[in-house]
Amino acid sequence: MLGSRRRSRPLVIALVAFLTGLSGLVAPRAQADGRVEFLASRLKFPPSSGQADDFRVRTNAALALGATNDDDAVAPLCSGLADPSEVVRQAVAVALKRLGRASELDCLRARLGVEASAAVKAEIQRALDALDASSAHGGASGDGAPPTVANARYYVALSSVTNNTTRPTGDIEHVVKGAIAAKLAELGEYQLAPAGESNGAAKAAIAKRKLKGYYLGIGVEKFDYSDGNLRVRVRIAVFSYPGRDLRGEVPAGATLPGGRPGDRGSEDQLLTVVAGQAADLFAQNFK
Repeated sequence: MLGSRRRSRPLVIALVAFLTGLSGLVAPRAQADGRVEFLASRLKFPPSSGQADDFRVRTNAALALGATNDDDAVAPLCSGLADPSEVVRQAVAVALKRLGRASELDCLRARLGVEASAAVKAEIQRALDALDASSAHGGASGDGAPPTVANARYYVALSSVTNNTTRPTGDIEHVVKGAIAAKLAELGEYQLAPAGESNGAAKAAIAKRKLKGYYLGIGVEKFDYSDGNLRVRVRIAVFSYPGRDLRGEVPAGATLPGGRPGDRGSEDQLLTVVAGQAADLFAQNFK
């Protein structure tokens, strides 16, 4: 019975980031000609005269700019990397990764060198890595052996994603596991285990390097589009590894106003943010 195998009471941590703001930021495609200009004006800091100083509006604008697939979105997003709000800067980095233009490289690299927030730095690095992979025409299968982390203290295996959305599981896994792996890599103390590793191989790897093992059971809840918003939730059940005794759970979630069903760009952007938050909560609470 699961309860008899627990060594401590499960720790439950919840993070819900309500990215509320101007619901009209995701403009209709029929108005695409002025969409980037409209969103750029909402992202600008300090805001123009007559506009409220609201980080939630700027966050929403950044995410929407990332989904435009428009070269003109690069300049306002690069400017947004200097926003005083960490939440906005993180959204800007996610949007730049989604946009994927080579012209972003200079501003991303410049900001990476001065950014103080670990969460924002992780998203900037993900954007840079994605651009590097694109320029090299590299695959993104993620099936290769994880890179060695020389100073690792923890050994982490990632489960397949339990996908409760209507999206293909492969799409969801690519986004969610990529965000979790990027966050753990940015923290620097986590060695990822290769996919499909046997218990014997896991024990040997952990013993050889004197690491502490964790297994992360990852689940994504059904996307909630009620009330004209997009709500995304990711849950990570934390187990010992390779024994898999339950240690606790870290759920994280966020809401994007104005989300439209079927907008995969917005879904992917919000999933990236939420999965990174869940991984950060795991790192903060399980040592």
